[in-house]
Amino acid sequence: MAKGLDYAINTSEELKFVKEVAAATGVVLDPVYSGKAAYGMMKDMAENPKKWEGRKVLFVHTGGLLGLFDKVDQMAPLVGNWQRMDVNESIPRKEGIGKMF
Repeated sequence: MAKGLDYAINTSEELKFVKEVAAATGVVLDPVYSGKAAYGMMKDMAENPKKWEGRKVLFVHTGGLLGLFDKVDQMAPLVGNWQRMDVNESIPRKEGIGKMF
């Protein structure tokens, strides 16, 4: 189990890991749940290779990407061009039918 510092509190290593996974694989992990869990698992694999030897591993990404919104300021130095996007509460669709949000 990977708990980290506290709920929604990340170390710079965890945030760097989330960024590196996204850059290398295109898979975006959230920093609150999946990012901490994957970071903890990979750290344990590196520190205890015998424990993991010969095992098949399935990591389930549980979503939670909205957790990234609160991390923009912390992650900005790691990723360069990231910036906060403000989205209007309601965006009309073509012909005024329906809403996106």
